[in-house]
Amino acid sequence: MSKSFKQAIFSIVPKKYQKRTKNLYYDKIIMPSYDLLHLYHYGFKDFFNSISIETTTHCNLRCTNCPNSIYDRGIVKNKKNMDIELFKKIINDLAQINYRGTVMLHFYGDPLTDERMPELCKYVKEKLPKSFLQLNSNGFLLKVELYNILLKSGVDNLFITQYGEIMPPNVKKVYDFLDENPDVKNIIQYRVFKEIKMSNRGGMLDINDPVDYERPICLYPHNSLIVDYNVILCCNDYFSTIKFGNLKDKNLLDVWNNHAFKKIRDDIKNKNFKLPICKKCVGIQQ
Repeated sequence: MSKSFKQAIFSIVPKKYQKRTKNLYYDKIIMPSYDLLHLYHYGFKDFFNSISIETTTHCNLRCTNCPNSIYDRGIVKNKKNMDIELFKKIINDLAQINYRGTVMLHFYGDPLTDERMPELCKYVKEKLPKSFLQLNSNGFLLKVELYNILLKSGVDNLFITQYGEIMPPNVKKVYDFLDENPDVKNIIQYRVFKEIKMSNRGGMLDINDPVDYERPICLYPHNSLIVDYNVILCCNDYFSTIKFGNLKDKNLLDVWNNHAFKKIRDDIKNKNFKLPICKKCVGIQQ
């Protein structure tokens, strides 16, 4: 079901019933659909649709919606790159089951700050040809030459978010290039941050509109896997405080099927938020 169709359905539902309708939509349509797809592709239902692998901690911006604006994890002098052999091991683990979901090469670091990115992208597509490869970036470091290299390296979607008032100049140059060269594939998906509902990032940011406890079911740990070198709870765990396994010496699939991880995923899927970081994220604990 497309996003626009989903929004059309919700638009005709009275406001006081919208939360209940969204919960039913995720519980009765989205989650069962994912389970059936996983069963068809992999032979089991409980699996993730996307994996985010942080190849570098560095980000070149300090946006107010991000903990990087408060903490120095992402500054250049603290930059840490994932060992390329570890990266290949993670991709090889996914290749064991012919993974065909989304692969995103970021966490809080911007992938375009990693000079190895074209090489890493090529390896993903070589080992996981049926996967969908996405890079999320602020776009400031994008250039026409780099765009063409990433395109040839197998990137399917370059998801760029504008955090300021204007489009980054380099992104504008790439759009001009695409306009002048209509035969070149456009893989850019563009959005403006002010149109996005903010998250408090597990309680790390003080925002005026915290996530509502009665929101639709939390899909993060159940459908989206986050990896620095450990498998961690979710994309809101900025400091990787909740770890489930070091992939330097453990197989990714074994970590996913770890009993403790499965228990937490089931709890969150059922809106049973036991972890402090989850309680803060959904607004039931300050």
